[in-house]
Parts: sequence; structure tokens; C-alpha cells
Amino acid sequence: MSRLEIRRSLFDSSRISIIAIGRRRRPKHYSYQGLHVGALTKICPFCPGHEYMTPPATLVLTSSLEYLVEGEGERVRDWLVRIFPNKYPALLLNTEGSRGTISLYGYHEVIVESPIHSEEVYLENPKYMYYVFLALRRRIKEILGDDRIENVVVIKNRGPRAGASIVHPHLQLFANTFTPPVILSELQGFKNFKEKHGICPLCYMVNRIDEPRLVLESKHFIVYTRYAPKQAYELLIVPRKHSPCITNASDDELFDLAQVLSKVLRALLRLLGGVDYNYWIHCAPKNSEMEYHWHIEVQPVVETWGGYEKSSGVHIVTVSPEESAVELRNILKSL
Repeated sequence: MSRLEIRRSLFDSSRISIIAIGRRRRPKHYSYQGLHVGALTKICPFCPGHEYMTPPATLVLTSSLEYLVEGEGERVRDWLVRIFPNKYPALLLNTEGSRGTISLYGYHEVIVESPIHSEEVYLENPKYMYYVFLALRRRIKEILGDDRIENVVVIKNRGPRAGASIVHPHLQLFANTFTPPVILSELQGFKNFKEKHGICPLCYMVNRIDEPRLVLESKHFIVYTRYAPKQAYELLIVPRKHSPCITNASDDELFDLAQVLSKVLRALLRLLGGVDYNYWIHCAPKNSEMEYHWHIEVQPVVETWGGYEKSSGVHIVTVSPEESAVELRNILKSL
């Protein structure tokens, strides 16, 4: 079998799997009891001074706020954010594929969010996350210029239970020739809601000022606990302005987003005792004419999913969204 394959289930079109055997070799900072995880290392390949441990960067944001690209054998030392191809990719640029087909062609990149190694220290100053969003906006626009690419998803894994292998704050970007099933489902949900109520469902939420699940408001964003969460304390960060993708956000909106996201992540960490978490950015497929409102979903790893959740897609959650919103609002008062 090839070390990298992509497969779709014969009877469930919503199930797509990338078989990526080579990713077992990636370095780890965490140990998983009873599981083979590859070589453990104390050396952080994402820290300053270790730039040659990664592939050349496709985009570097420097301390002078310049955007640079590294050539082979070149590395930029004075950086705020580095974006480079994943050394152990789940997608490949050097493979056949075309837009609209299920293909291994795509971009799998790492975004090192800061020279700061500690996640907690990094989150204390929102300007570092602002730099990340500036670099992301630029890189996503570049990738969407590839005719084969249809959709880009940016994800965060924090901690071993959330799937992280490296401690240093970083994101990952996946750009596919197809739209992932979850986003296809959201597109259909947006379409159905708009047809029934005459408004985008997230715009509808933004206009509900009496919502008991409201956690935080800012100039450009509103944060809610999820109405139907998969995990307790799951959050939805919604732009007030209706737009299909984060690439359309202004500098002012991105700075506001950095303040909001860093604050709610710190609140989760304080409330839940350093919990592992994921978050992801969902944007509409390129050139889609369907209704969509980009957003960020934050999912702490609180509940352990059993057979019922895994077999049915129905999730049992032990804290109500309304109760978790109250707890988070109380924590945010002290931040």
C-alpha cells in the first residue's frame, strides 16, 4: 500500500479518510501510554534557532512586518510567524489531481504562531495572535489562487488529547481539491435556514441580544456556547459582518478577533484546569454561490466519547450550554 492514500466510503459519502502512514515518523513532545507514537524528542523544531529543522517557509512575517519567502538553503531568523510545508504531510503538491475531484493534491502547512514556546505566555498578549491572522489571511489568499484548490481549513491542536504532537504554539492548514463533508453539511444547513427564515442562521444569532448562551461581545465578533455541542463548553465565534471567508476581514477585524480568541482560550484554560482543545476556521468553498458565514469553532476535550457517540454521531454532553456560558462569563470578568 502507498504511504499516502485518500479514500471515500462506498456506502457513506460523508466518510473520507486519508491514510498517511508516514505521519507516524513525526517528532513528539508527548507520550501516549500503550500507543506507538514515534521518536520522543526534547528538541523543539519550531523554536528560534531551529529553523533548519523545517522545510523552507512559504511565508514569513518578520518583526518589521515584512512578508518573505525562504529559498532552499535560506532561513529567516528575525520572524514573528513562520508558515511552511508539513514535513510529514497528509496532502501532496506533486501528485495528479484536479479541482472538484477527490485527490491527494493539496497543501498541508504548519503555521508557527510565535517564537514564544509556551502556549500560556503566547496567549497573554493578543498582538501575537494578530500577527498570525495577518499571515494566515495572506497565505490563504495565495493558496486559493491555485485553480485546483476548492477549500481551505485551518485547525489548532493544543495538547495530546486534542491530537498535538509538538508543544510549541502552532496551527495547521489543509487545502483540498474538494469540500470536506462537514462544510458541505453546513452549506446545506445555511441554505435550509435561509429558505425558511429569510436570513443567514449566524446573522440571526448575531441579532439575538437576549441569547442565554452569549459568552462575549466585541466590536466585530460575538462568542456563544454551541446550542448542540459535541463537547461541554464548546464555543462558536461569529463575525458580526456577513462574509464567506476570513480572507475578507480587515486589519481592524483581525486585531479584534485576536483579542477575543486569546481571551476565551485563556478563560477555558483557567476554568477547566489547562484543558486540551481544538479550534478550527471554517470558510466557504471557493467560488461557491451558496449562503455561508465564516466562523471559528472552539472545542475543549472534556467528555470521553464512547461507542454511542462514535457509532451514531449523537453526543451526550454533561454540562448545558446555558450553564457553561454563565461559568465562562464569570471567568472572563477577571481577565
